[in-house]
Amino acid sequence: MSVKEFYVSIGGDYDRALQTLMNDAFITKLLKKFAEGSYYDELRKAREDNDVPHTFAITHTLKGVAGNLSLSPIYEKASAICEATRNKKDGVDVSKEMDELIETTSSIIKKIKEL
Repeated sequence: MSVKEFYVSIGGDYDRALQTLMNDAFITKLLKKFAEGSYYDELRKAREDNDVPHTFAITHTLKGVAGNLSLSPIYEKASAICEATRNKKDGVDVSKEMDELIETTSSIIKKIKEL
């Protein structure tokens, strides 16, 4: 699968990624680093612990990374959760949204490994 095909398959923005990161080799390198990172595990831990501050922290970080890599499905879900949990300590139920983000992130990581 080419990098462009990868972005099309996940609903990402290949043209934006290419404009920002300059070439497919660099995009692939950064995508592989993303896939090897602890984002998925951190999302699951925040979800399992129902830890609102941790949920905010990890989705805020993920929003930035996904935005820079033009991983639109992750960016959009992480951004919504980040805003819902901003400045909150508890009492925010984003469990459904977190489940969706975890599933989306897992799916995209699997596709990255096909590159």
